[in-house]
Amino acid sequence: MKQVTRRRMGRGMALTAAVGAALAMATVGTAQAATPGVFKLCSKGSYDSYAAFPDRGGMATTVVPSGQCVDFDLVGDKPEPVEIRQSGGAVIGPVTYDGRAGLNIATVDGPSFHPF
Repeated sequence: MKQVTRRRMGRGMALTAAVGAALAMATVGTAQAATPGVFKLCSKGSYDSYAAFPDRGGMATTVVPSGQCVDFDLVGDKPEPVEIRQSGGAVIGPVTYDGRAGLNIATVDGPSFHPF
């Protein structure tokens, strides 16, 4: 009887530990949600970056220094093209921004970028 109780307690503790570890890993990898009307650009690579909006008459964000993040308030009601660029003007790549959803972009060494 004592041995059966110990086994059950051991299984319960192991299950609790496994569930706790799974929850901890799930929250660590969770991406930050974008804010509607906000385009966030983080220069996480070893270079400064900015974003250009061709459909807004060539409007561009200010240059975001390496290691910093800046939020830009950019309302919009439809998807539009954006060019992510290095501070010297070289295009890293295109992405689509929709002001109704917002967008978070991080530039990284490569050069490259990814949403987060």
